[in-house]
Amino acid sequence: MFDYAVQPASFGRKLDQWGCLWAKDIDHAYDLAMTFGEKATIWKCPHTGEPMAWVTVDEEAISPVLPA
Repeated sequence: MFDYAVQPASFGRKLDQWGCLWAKDIDHAYDLAMTFGEKATIWKCPHTGEPMAWVTVDEEAISPVLPA
């Protein structure tokens, strides 16, 4: 089991568990990343072990999903 956390990439290479935003799933994490207005890092945080920087996204790189 794991959770996702999102924080601005400018926070550095370590997860700030008090300064990040916690997401309910990966889609929510991408939605939160769009709110920063700058590059953001999505962290995958296992319930046991160390969090890992999962993906860095830029607001310009995220687009809404097109309807099928």
